[in-house]
Amino acid sequence: MSPTDPPTYQRIAAILREEIESGTYQPGDRLQPQRALQARFGVASETMRRAMDQLQAEGIVVARGQAGTYVQERPSVRRVSTEFHRRARPASGESTSPFARSVAATSGRASWDHVSVRETADEAVAARLDIEVGSAVMATRYLYRYDGTPIQTATSWEPLALTEGTSIELPEEGAAVGVVARFDLIDLHIDSVVEELTARPPTADEVQALELPPGVSVMQQQRTYYVGDQAVETANIVMAGHRTVVAYRLAVT
Repeated sequence: MSPTDPPTYQRIAAILREEIESGTYQPGDRLQPQRALQARFGVASETMRRAMDQLQAEGIVVARGQAGTYVQERPSVRRVSTEFHRRARPASGESTSPFARSVAATSGRASWDHVSVRETADEAVAARLDIEVGSAVMATRYLYRYDGTPIQTATSWEPLALTEGTSIELPEEGAAVGVVARFDLIDLHIDSVVEELTARPPTADEVQALELPPGVSVMQQQRTYYVGDQAVETANIVMAGHRTVVAYRLAVT
């Protein structure tokens, strides 16, 4: 093996990945036991374990303790970011929730829990919303599920100077769902959104909330909606890295 060749465990992971992607293994199939795979590739248990950890971190397989390792059955949520925020066509009945739209595109079922509380803006939130530190905001914390499995958390903040006393003061209890549709109801028509996406290791709380297997990173998105130059909502969104694909379609001018 030359110095530029990938480590043995990565080469084994690549072979198994190709077999899964080509259909040799189908979603839900059990892989060979680890000892059988060790014998097949002629490697030690530690090398085989690292190969399986690699595939698990990518969301391709899932370990089920003594039952073995299986090909992941649930598809990744494909989030086409440039289509998240468009307004629904009149009378279409289409969901205006970006998360629900993404899940529906992969024929899944979206659900979420939420809690909204009045808070005061700290320095970070105030800077993003361009308001004074200590200003009143409505903070809403979410846990999103795909076919019942936790896949995303989020915390959003909205200035109560804009929403207090209106039909959208409580984000999940009004006549519309989704930030764009909600603010349309009070004649604040969102015309742009800024998103910043980073990857990082999960916190202990995120591992528990999202039921993350070992080695899986999360994607964190900071998102802020604007009406002209006025920020009307900002959010921190944390997505399970092994079950999320973020896609963009951009105009070429």
